[in-house]
Amino acid sequence: MSIQLIHVSDIHFGSGESHGRINPSTGLNIRFEDFVQALSKVVDFAIEKSADAFIFSGDAYKNASPEPLYQMMFAKQVKRLSDAGIQTVLLVGNHDQMLKTTASHALSVFQTLEIPNVLVIDNPTTKVIDTKSGAFQLIGLPYVTKHLLLTHDKYNQLPAQELDRVLVEHVDTILKGFYQELCPDLPTVVTAHMTLDRALAGIEQELLVGYNLTYPTDIFIENKIDYVALGHVHKHQIIRADSPAIVYAGSLERVDFGEEKEDKGFVSVELKRGKTTYEFHSINPRPFITLDIDLSDAENPTEILCHEVTKRVPTNSVARIRYKIKQEKISQIDEDKVRASAANALSIRLLPDIIQTKRQSRMPQLTESVSPMTALAAYLTELAPERKDVLIARAKELMARAQDGTKS
Repeated sequence: MSIQLIHVSDIHFGSGESHGRINPSTGLNIRFEDFVQALSKVVDFAIEKSADAFIFSGDAYKNASPEPLYQMMFAKQVKRLSDAGIQTVLLVGNHDQMLKTTASHALSVFQTLEIPNVLVIDNPTTKVIDTKSGAFQLIGLPYVTKHLLLTHDKYNQLPAQELDRVLVEHVDTILKGFYQELCPDLPTVVTAHMTLDRALAGIEQELLVGYNLTYPTDIFIENKIDYVALGHVHKHQIIRADSPAIVYAGSLERVDFGEEKEDKGFVSVELKRGKTTYEFHSINPRPFITLDIDLSDAENPTEILCHEVTKRVPTNSVARIRYKIKQEKISQIDEDKVRASAANALSIRLLPDIIQTKRQSRMPQLTESVSPMTALAAYLTELAPERKDVLIARAKELMARAQDGTKS
């Protein structure tokens, strides 16, 4: 008899709301409602199929201090699983963690309340999970930060590259210790929140909170393991087909245009010792679409834009229109008219690429006296306004790491 598992990851309640608008009937951002509906679909599936276990591989919210509304909506779905008697595993991801402390995290409340059938994993753990269809062994590995090593004097002076190597060895040693304790006759699942060296990264690279490290896939190659349920990488992918299967469920909804062409959903698993099978299920995420239109030689640029938008932008989609236009014709664009042509879309962004016909500095406000961060902010304001804040934050982290490396 097989054990029915549901594997889902990277829900990120609170993300992507800049691409939505307020629903007048509920007062909520429609993109947030999309994320809630996506999780609800997975829970519906789990209950309808009488799943034995639900494994969430990390990142419930966009940060570790979620708004009460986000916590309430997430807790409602967890309670549905608990009430249905489905063994639910909540793994702590990097977005769930408080930076520079391990005292608390965004999922701590579920530990405090001791909700039936709910297990929160915030430290490397091995445990036998009993279900109505039998028992399976679980190894849980939450997102690991270098803070664990920097608290020890013998590590805190190591350069960044050497610290990476030590941290990988540390995790590998923990896992090998767990493997030795496993019963070879029981099916085993590992769930971890990390980036593997064979993974194809997505937009999560721009959403990173704090430190990130790539681990070798081989740390999970063990004949006692049947399925590895991974989180952190937003693109659904199968790293290894079997013996053991190593799978990223991927993020549950599209966060930004970096995930425009990626399907979103969850994985159902039939866990059986040595004969595990699995299947990806789409939640039919809201479409994101990019139109690239060349108006450099257009006589009536607004009319062309309106025609293309009306013809090519799907109803209820999130759209961005990138168009090339000569500097002297930019005043001919009637943005209100273009937006009206996309009235059936959820949201639309117009991003002109202005072709300079007169010789001048692209950004004359930038001089040698301007600081690098100010220059970057000005550049992103013009070319990537929708991602400016997250990219600026990432740049500051990289500069801080570079300075730390110089000091060491």
